[in-house]
Amino acid sequence: MVVGAYVFIRCRGATEGKVAEVIRRKPHVKRVDTVFGDYDIIAYLEFEQPPTSFSVAELHHFVTEEIRKVEGVSSTSTHIVTAHYEVEPERKEVP
Repeated sequence: MVVGAYVFIRCRGATEGKVAEVIRRKPHVKRVDTVFGDYDIIAYLEFEQPPTSFSVAELHHFVTEEIRKVEGVSSTSTHIVTAHYEVEPERKEVP
């Protein structure tokens, strides 16, 4: 099972593009998007381990050492995924 987390990232100045480029190359990072709003970047992380062996300390270490130390990052907010819901593709009706 995969444990997922979203990390919302605020950047100093206009550095979000550079920060996103650095973060997207990190292990566990599956997606990085720059956004408008309270945060500048949203990164999605995955840890491919059974939930019984997953440690929040591992996630904490990754965020503090691999994301917060990227030049330009001013703050982060981490959100662990508790349930994942697939979106079904729209069905087209055949005439």
